[in-house]
Amino acid sequence: MALDNKNIFVNGFTFCLDHGDELCTRCCCDHRMDNNVRIEKELGDVEELFEHEVEVRQPINAYAHGAVAALSTESAYECETHKAVDCLKCFNWVKIIKQEAEDAEEHGRWLGKRASLKDFLTPDVVVADG
Repeated sequence: MALDNKNIFVNGFTFCLDHGDELCTRCCCDHRMDNNVRIEKELGDVEELFEHEVEVRQPINAYAHGAVAALSTESAYECETHKAVDCLKCFNWVKIIKQEAEDAEEHGRWLGKRASLKDFLTPDVVVADG
């Protein structure tokens, strides 16, 4: 929605201005904890899905989700798709974080099934990775 000299704000989340990252090693900033606090009630029990704490979840990049400077005002960001400032469809951070957690959980289940299959296969059968 706004920007300061080093950050942008898109639908309530803070990102570095130069790269659009929530966690940016080039700008030496990590906005995940602050952003998580903004939506902690909406996240509910999603932390249980993460292998680690929700603070170390994969960071979001606002530009990768289509954030561009709004033409209507210098301090706002809109989505490329709908041209809506703080678009709730494109910048639904709660949905994006929950989807990430569900995908990670599914991937973990798949890896577990794959590992258990190796136990039942004969030694000369090779299970391809990927």
